[in-house]
Amino acid sequence: MRTRLWLCVGLVCGVAFLFAVKSRAAGNHAAGAAPAAHGGDGAAFSVSSETRDAVRQLIGESIMNGKAYEYDEHLADRIGPRLTGSENYMRAADWAVDTFKALGLSNVHTEDWTMPATWEPDGPAAGHIISPVDHVLHIYSLGWSPSTPPEGVTGQVIYVRSIAADALDQQKSEIAGKIALVDSQSIPAHAPVGALLADIQRLRSFAPLAIVRAGGPRGTETMTALQFAGTLAPTLQVQIGLEDSLLIKRLLETGPVTMHFSMKNTIRENVKIPNVIAEIPGSGHSEQIVIVGAHLDSWQPGTGAQDNGTGVAGVIEAARAIMALKRLPRRTIRFMLFGGEEQGLLGSTAYVRQHISDLPKIDAVLITDSGSQPAHGWQVMAREDERASLAAFKPLLEGLGAAGISSDTSDIFSTDHAAFDVLGVPTLVLWNDMDVYDTLHHKASDTFDSVVEKDLTQGVTMVTVTAYAIADSAQPFAAHLSPTEMESALQKAGDLESYKALKAAGDLP
Repeated sequence: MRTRLWLCVGLVCGVAFLFAVKSRAAGNHAAGAAPAAHGGDGAAFSVSSETRDAVRQLIGESIMNGKAYEYDEHLADRIGPRLTGSENYMRAADWAVDTFKALGLSNVHTEDWTMPATWEPDGPAAGHIISPVDHVLHIYSLGWSPSTPPEGVTGQVIYVRSIAADALDQQKSEIAGKIALVDSQSIPAHAPVGALLADIQRLRSFAPLAIVRAGGPRGTETMTALQFAGTLAPTLQVQIGLEDSLLIKRLLETGPVTMHFSMKNTIRENVKIPNVIAEIPGSGHSEQIVIVGAHLDSWQPGTGAQDNGTGVAGVIEAARAIMALKRLPRRTIRFMLFGGEEQGLLGSTAYVRQHISDLPKIDAVLITDSGSQPAHGWQVMAREDERASLAAFKPLLEGLGAAGISSDTSDIFSTDHAAFDVLGVPTLVLWNDMDVYDTLHHKASDTFDSVVEKDLTQGVTMVTVTAYAIADSAQPFAAHLSPTEMESALQKAGDLESYKALKAAGDLP
């Protein structure tokens, strides 16, 4: 995720994984009487008695026999961190293919897209302040940074007070050839995504020797990148501990500070990355598709158990439970595991571009990418028109404590629904508490021991029930919006300018 800017883009994915975890609004529950539900064809959206009976069986199957916890354990403990294109990522893709086949799904395959560059650390980074004191730094290479020369680099540190264009220009002459330190105070509050990306590019244009980003407190350095599209950064970029950055700032108050660091990263160019795809064919309208998806890649040095092992485990468990039901839904359910989410929603955006002519056949896209805390319901991501249809699911979900609807769009460009969403395809994103997740994701502490089985099971059951109910409905879930209608929805949500910036940069279709 979501550092997933989102983006963990975390646009990955405000830019939550650029510099600091973005606080998320609690969202809004539907209040008062539920509006009349209408599907995409204008007909009243409803859940049949047959679907309700099937859902009751699904809930029992998911809660009593669910294997999401086991799937996540295997992914995190047996395979480990899954940087896009790494050996571990490829192992995870093979494991997912084998698991879907063993469950009896149809059309199990991978679809490749090309990543401009893959990146993996070749051993740990090392660094220390060398004057006016000798102090060893807690340091990581940031994602997609080039390597230093074998001997490392040494330079004076300059603190960047603000990356906003006007303030940055005032420090231009100080930055060239220096190590530019950026922390949370350097980032303008509530700046649009496009403006932040432009500010970072402006900082790079001043030719710093390197960019150093401050991490979290008490050793919670957060792996991420400062650019997206899966391209190698033009500037050395590392992260140091928050306490290290505070020491440097104090030392700068009385004179120059010099630091040295070294790192070696393995870069491969133009690598084919697989998305994993499997299906349960529909019994009546098999040409119509409901997508249940999550991203397979993760950061390191943790094992990606929460981000996004829980999402992957949920997708596979939903497939298992629906297959165990032995009652096919009307529409085809397509289960998808995307790569490159952490580098800018690359795998899902590539899929949308490769299948642009098929988008009218997609009835809904359900994405999970927010860890395993208890689910409250669904985020509609600027699609307020979806509320009416979701209201029809309330009797199915309220027993799970997950019948809520959130209008929060803090993470609207933060995970793999985004490329579908901006082209008018109805999308839903799991809504749950993320206070624990936000302390773990992209960090060394994102490991399986943080996952609570009962909470994961509850959220996965909600996803499974919703996917099945949408796929089995006699009516479409919601309308496909035109570009004009989608821009109007984004405007109302306050996200139109960020969308335009991301689209202009080629990060969204």
